[in-house]
Amino acid sequence: MNEELLRAIVKLFAIVAKERITDDERSNVRDFLAIHLSHDSVPIYMAIFDRHIETANAEAVDIDHDDDETIEYVDDWANIMQLCKLINEGLTKQQKLVLLLKLFELMLQDGLLSERQSNLIYYIGEVIKVTQTEINLITQFLAAQDAEDIDKDSYLLVDEGSVPHEFKSKHIIRPKITGSIFVLRIPYADTYFVKYLGISALTLNGLNLRSRKTYVFPTGSTIRGSKMKPVFYSEVVSKFLFSGEDTQLSFVAKNISHQFSTGYKALNNINISEEGGKLVGLMGASGSGKSTLLSVLNGSTQPTEGTITINGLDIYEKKDWLQGIIGFVPQDDFLIEELTVYENLFYAAQLTFGQHTKEQSDDLVLRTLKSLGLFETKDLRVGSVLDKTISGGQRKRLNIGLELLRKPTILFVDEPTSGLSSRDSVNIMDLLKELALNGKMVFVVIHQPSSDIFKMFDTMIILDVGGFPVYYGNPEQALVYFKRLVNMVNKDEGACIECGNVNSEQIFNILEAKVVDEYGRLTDRRKVPAKKWHEYFIKNIDIPKINERSDKLRSVQQIPAKLKQIAIFAMRDVQSKLKNQQYMLITFLEAPILAFFLAYLVKYYTISEDLERVYVFSKNVNIPVYFFMAIIVALFMGLTLSAEELIKDRKILKRESFLNLSRMSYLVSKMAILLMISAVQTICFVLLANWILEIHNMYFTTWLVLFSVSVFANILGLIISSAFNSAVTVYILIPVLIIPQLILSGVIINFDQFNYRVSSDKHIPMMGDIMASRWGYEALAVDQFVNNDYEKHFYAFDREYQLNTFQRQFYVPELDNQLAYVRNNIHNDSNKLVITSVDRSLLILRNEVEKIGMADRFPERVRLTRTYFDSATHDAGKEFFSALRVVYRNRANTAWTKKRVLLDEWGARPNGNEEMSALRAAHTNERMTEFVENSMSKIRIQVLDDGLSRIILPIYSKPNNTSWINLQSKFYAPEKAIFGQVISTYWVNVTVIWFMTIFAAFLLYFDVLKKVVDSIGNFREYRMYKRKGKEEVKD
Repeated sequence: MNEELLRAIVKLFAIVAKERITDDERSNVRDFLAIHLSHDSVPIYMAIFDRHIETANAEAVDIDHDDDETIEYVDDWANIMQLCKLINEGLTKQQKLVLLLKLFELMLQDGLLSERQSNLIYYIGEVIKVTQTEINLITQFLAAQDAEDIDKDSYLLVDEGSVPHEFKSKHIIRPKITGSIFVLRIPYADTYFVKYLGISALTLNGLNLRSRKTYVFPTGSTIRGSKMKPVFYSEVVSKFLFSGEDTQLSFVAKNISHQFSTGYKALNNINISEEGGKLVGLMGASGSGKSTLLSVLNGSTQPTEGTITINGLDIYEKKDWLQGIIGFVPQDDFLIEELTVYENLFYAAQLTFGQHTKEQSDDLVLRTLKSLGLFETKDLRVGSVLDKTISGGQRKRLNIGLELLRKPTILFVDEPTSGLSSRDSVNIMDLLKELALNGKMVFVVIHQPSSDIFKMFDTMIILDVGGFPVYYGNPEQALVYFKRLVNMVNKDEGACIECGNVNSEQIFNILEAKVVDEYGRLTDRRKVPAKKWHEYFIKNIDIPKINERSDKLRSVQQIPAKLKQIAIFAMRDVQSKLKNQQYMLITFLEAPILAFFLAYLVKYYTISEDLERVYVFSKNVNIPVYFFMAIIVALFMGLTLSAEELIKDRKILKRESFLNLSRMSYLVSKMAILLMISAVQTICFVLLANWILEIHNMYFTTWLVLFSVSVFANILGLIISSAFNSAVTVYILIPVLIIPQLILSGVIINFDQFNYRVSSDKHIPMMGDIMASRWGYEALAVDQFVNNDYEKHFYAFDREYQLNTFQRQFYVPELDNQLAYVRNNIHNDSNKLVITSVDRSLLILRNEVEKIGMADRFPERVRLTRTYFDSATHDAGKEFFSALRVVYRNRANTAWTKKRVLLDEWGARPNGNEEMSALRAAHTNERMTEFVENSMSKIRIQVLDDGLSRIILPIYSKPNNTSWINLQSKFYAPEKAIFGQVISTYWVNVTVIWFMTIFAAFLLYFDVLKKVVDSIGNFREYRMYKRKGKEEVKD
């Protein structure tokens, strides 16, 4: 209140009171000034009041005629109009009512109200916008000298219980009070006045409550008497706003205890009983279990002991019945930073009310914005805590607004004033108090509240370290309770006598008071441990008993169908991404930049006969490297794209868990968006890189593999994003995930060159088979060789020729060697090593002859055993192998002849030979041929314990088993056997990658990795807790 306004009010008092001024009237003016001014300033303005009175009295002496009185009245009215204009601009409705009350008291001090005063008060009320109904209520309240003078419908009565029941629900009984206390409520301004008629010594906020005098009853007030139970502001308000019959909400927590998996007990035997319309505070020092209690009460964490019921329904057993009843506002923001204030609320409304049209949701959001005072900021981007576009108080109101949209019956709020200015803190608590006054139940975890905020609470629950309850009751009584327990000198003072402020910090100073050693230094040991405070609590405080309701609570929430949820989630996510310019720029420039960088570097130029550098695709030795690095780039882009997706949404998901939204819908929407982005990224990569490297007619096949690998990486990124709490941890994990993909791809290290403990001579080791890079690279390499525009004409002939040539040149000679070794050593019985080798050779011969397919030409094969082998068997074997050479040579010649015929036909065309050479140079790659034929290997065939294995020419292999799924074939094998069908390796590998993706999606949905990580963390914490306990016992 500025000085000009205060002077105007003082002058108004003087104009109203100038007819006759008494000491009591001056006392009324002084009381008004004391409400708004410091103790030292009151005399200054009283002097100003006295000067106005003297001036008015001097002017009154000069009045001789009625005309002079009329002129004086007109002058007074002109002054009043001018003064009231200032009052309208500077006072709230509550302050106007207090001013009007004091003006009334001034006029009624002698019990008489002159005609002039009556007219003035009427016109003053008109000008300062106080209704006649409100004026009448105040007039009646001031004039009342007995209970019979009071209108029972507009007031609340406090007495010993002997007054008739006309007051109905607005009646508070205090057995040991003498007389009656009346409380008037002015509804529109929510302002309360109190008047005592009696002889008991009562105090209002520490000041004497004089009989028949009217006082303002502000928020957090308490009326006390020496023998009377205190009357609290919250109790009075609840009686006015709703009666016991109107309260349709009961919340009861019985014997709540909670122990973490580590063994630490966070909550100990907590009981709560509250009815609707209460603002309940949860206070405690750090580590006292406030947030844990809030989490238990709101249904997020099930307690190890005890029950929590809302209107008789257990919140853990009847979750479906209580859907939409509970709301939660965490301490941290759960806003989507890229969206505007309006959009945050709009998408929340869409997810809450599935039955609403877009227009209905829009109307609801606009109404909510207006009620929160955020309408002017509706089009501002929310921003982050560091990149602010709206204030901290506005952010907090918006967070609360997200919950208020769905109108929960019980709201849990975790430290709503944290990080806010004192003004913003009061505004937020006013909002929560208003919810409570409208019949909701609001639980608030609060830390170091100011006096004004502390007084707003109806009930305060205080916890001490270890989750022990040490206080339950009215907040203003809390300090008195603890002072009395420690027998402090001013133990009956709960608030400052001068200003009425309550210092809640004193409570914790008492709770945590330390023992002083003999040197006067504070020790770490508390004077009163937490368990002792809890014992006092059990002895002195009774949890209030309430009438547990059984009414069915109605929720306005109606969540949309799962498909609609997917659409809303997706639209919200797309909208936020589109507004993040940095994200869009990096996401869609990443692929072309990497494509250009990789393709440009690996574009190898050869020197032509003219000594000029020319690029020829067939001579580019880096093509295998390009395909391999393209797979790694796809993995990298997929992982980085999704690695932070669930971490940044975690807070939002925690809030939305109270909506019972579908986790599947959320994940599907997230995966769909990532899939589309990955599709665009890989298209850009393939178009640019393949164009630079002149890789023709492989755009789709390359893109499909890279896209499949990238989608797999998307899901993998979502899994680690879900499992770990820190984005830093996730980004550290990305190299850890990619490095195995590099090593186990079969490119950097051949699978047959791994450590023998993890490798296999017959097929790709299991460690390789779980790598998406192995399947992706093999698909691209095989497809490039087998299906390029040149080789696809000749591959069938080349395959027959190469396989039969190998059989003739390497396979049959090795069988001859094995047969000769058996013949030469069959009778050597003295050397164990030789005996073992002979047995192995016989086993190899038996197995390989059976696999050849012409075993009927070698009936003596049954004698390939140590017992029956003889020279006749040897000779028959030699003859059979000689015949095999002829067969394989004939097959190879036939294949070569067919290829030669096709080549001749092609060459017979005009410019056919040049065309064929150009086609070969443009589509086949010599280094890729070396890779897929493994022609660089010095070992052509390998002798195993039970057979022979071809090392070279894997690209020409044929599936050995067509009876079932056979994925463990040679690396670069062109085909695989699936359910008796031979299918191209390219399509099999792409299918395998998608099956891996689907399996990863199941792991994501069921949060398998997160559960494993949490279990490991809990086990470590459990061991540390046990170790700490043992150390404390030793001490």
